[in-house]
Amino acid sequence: MADMWHPEKSDDGILRVTIDRKDRPVSALSRSMMEELRELVQSIKSDSSIRGVLFQSGKPGVFIAGADITEFENLTDKAAAEEVSAFGQGVFQELENLKVPTVALISGACLGGGLEFALACRYRVASTHEKTKLGLPEVQLGLLPGWGGTVRLPRQIGLIDALPLVLSGRQLGGFQARSKGVVHEVVPIEALASVGEKIIRTHHEFGSASKLFSRSKKPGWQKFLEGTTFAKKFALKKARQEVMSKTHGHYPAPLQIIETFEKGLSADGKRQFRIESDGISKLAANPVTRECIRLFFLSEEAKKPPKELEATFHAKGLKRAAVVGAGAMGAGIALLLARKGIATRLNDIKPEFVARGVKTVRDLLGKDTKRKKLTKRQAEEIFDRLSPATDYRGLNNADVVIEAVVEVTDVKRQVFAELAEATNPQTVLATNTSSLLVSEIARDVPHPERVVGLHFFNPPHQMPLVEVIRTDQTSDEALAKAFAVVQRLGKTPVVVGDCAGFLVNRLLGPYMNEAGFLLAEVADPMEIDKAAVDFGMPMGPLALSDLVGLDVAAHVADNLYQAYGERMKPASIWGALKQLREKLGSQPKLLAKDGRSVQESVLRCITGLRKSSGSTTGTQLSREAIAQRLVFPVINEAAICLAEGVARRPEDIDLAMVFGTGFAPFRGGPLRYAESIGLQSVVDGLDQLAKTYSHLAPSDALRKFARSGTFTGDSNGHGDAVSHDSGEASRAAG
Repeated sequence: MADMWHPEKSDDGILRVTIDRKDRPVSALSRSMMEELRELVQSIKSDSSIRGVLFQSGKPGVFIAGADITEFENLTDKAAAEEVSAFGQGVFQELENLKVPTVALISGACLGGGLEFALACRYRVASTHEKTKLGLPEVQLGLLPGWGGTVRLPRQIGLIDALPLVLSGRQLGGFQARSKGVVHEVVPIEALASVGEKIIRTHHEFGSASKLFSRSKKPGWQKFLEGTTFAKKFALKKARQEVMSKTHGHYPAPLQIIETFEKGLSADGKRQFRIESDGISKLAANPVTRECIRLFFLSEEAKKPPKELEATFHAKGLKRAAVVGAGAMGAGIALLLARKGIATRLNDIKPEFVARGVKTVRDLLGKDTKRKKLTKRQAEEIFDRLSPATDYRGLNNADVVIEAVVEVTDVKRQVFAELAEATNPQTVLATNTSSLLVSEIARDVPHPERVVGLHFFNPPHQMPLVEVIRTDQTSDEALAKAFAVVQRLGKTPVVVGDCAGFLVNRLLGPYMNEAGFLLAEVADPMEIDKAAVDFGMPMGPLALSDLVGLDVAAHVADNLYQAYGERMKPASIWGALKQLREKLGSQPKLLAKDGRSVQESVLRCITGLRKSSGSTTGTQLSREAIAQRLVFPVINEAAICLAEGVARRPEDIDLAMVFGTGFAPFRGGPLRYAESIGLQSVVDGLDQLAKTYSHLAPSDALRKFARSGTFTGDSNGHGDAVSHDSGEASRAAG
């Protein structure tokens, strides 16, 4: 009957509707799918023999992944956006108004429009499966829930609990959803159908099935307090303060969400829906929303292997892996592998090192269990896939081995020489180095064609990006398998060339180094971080230096200087801080504990440098000028990377910098930002700066791109216009 909704009525009067878009790997709500749902609802309404309806997924791991985001991509007309919202609201309202009980049996992703659909059903039951995720992630696309989510979720769980879920886009597991009141019950996936049938029978017998549900209830006093207008207004006020503190007003969606909830406090049901549609219309055409949606498409497209890659390897074919190096990074990577069902060896040279890594895994699993992201049984199953070891026995059967030992070339070479003997010729050997040349690490490996780089970012269980580094000798087969590893882990892979710093650290280097020059120059050093945050960075470069550690930053900076010469020459302050460390016997922090001022010892270093240059007070620079000093060198280096073929496309650079460093997402990435202000203006700005700071001179590559006015394509054939036909998974979001 339908392309997505497949109804089947049984003799007991229960209509079982299987949700399955046969033409797509995931079920998403397009306009045509919503029209079919409306027809189905009308047929249910007119059939008096139907006693209840069960909605269940026909696709493993997915209930309804969301709305078809491709239909929002070009929706820049306010009236059209409002109509799309009102249409969806109307369909779900008809579903909610059905006289018979409706039950959403949720297993897998139930996000955005999918959760709005489920909220329009009378009952919701979620499975215990770890792929079951419920949430309203529209804010991450610069939007708000537009099909009744801002109305029904507060009705179901209260505004105070609904507000942070919508503002964050947080995804809940089954047990988390039950504890919040989003679903009525959580059961094993095998029991979904029988529980759904029982709900319908009980509803008819007692007029409600509430007695079946075991979820805990809030104390009466707490429920009363949260229901008061004062509490709701206070929650909205605090939310607005937190949003402004975190986003500095750069993102309109969170503020529009708060406004929508706020206006809805004094409105009736129909008016609440109109307020929601009005919010959608304001956001749909906003430039920030356009950039958020663009980044979403880029991230989904990045998950497909490069078109020029001839070999393929399916991610599901990965069965066995090993991680060598049980530090925080290695343990985190091993946990990622084990969570995805891959039998994983965690190896290190000493039992105490392995034990420390195992404890790290245990602690991370314990946190997820405590937060109800996993059941204890699921956590134990994941842990059981992990095998600690201090030798290489058994690695002959591994599909991939990931090295995560100390960042020293000779040590890594030794490890790879040993792994080459311990593994079979088809095993891919991957290094997690952050800045060393992969080709140098692979120098002594008999078959260097099976060596790749897999640069995870710290912490690996949280950071979405993985750089996949291909050397001149890496085979298509090895690259395909390494790419499949990242796919299997659910991360976003970006394929880059083998060079010092690869892509992200190579571009981050000039940014951090320029902060060092500014530190010794600007009258108030804290203006550096304030300028970066005002620009849209998640934190300033001084705070970032303290986060990663000055030793790590200095190590990367030295590698970049050796590789790229004068334009990467470290600022004098880093040498002064190295001397300070030797004097203190410990690694100094740039910022005081409160993060609002520079450490006195660091200020003394700055004063010393200024005196040596004949200055005492420092110079006054506007935040705009500081931001330009920080960001323009990044654009300059990115142009070089693009011309050299280190990155295949400008979109890969934008995606890598947003996902790897948090580069202002609303600006679309460094190259998108450069094009928005004009490439020639960047060249002119650098030319002006180079009169005083020679290392900031614009590169020939940037000048060449500026003449064409765009980074898309160059004479070497690098770069390609991004296609938004980014695969079926990209079609569902929000």
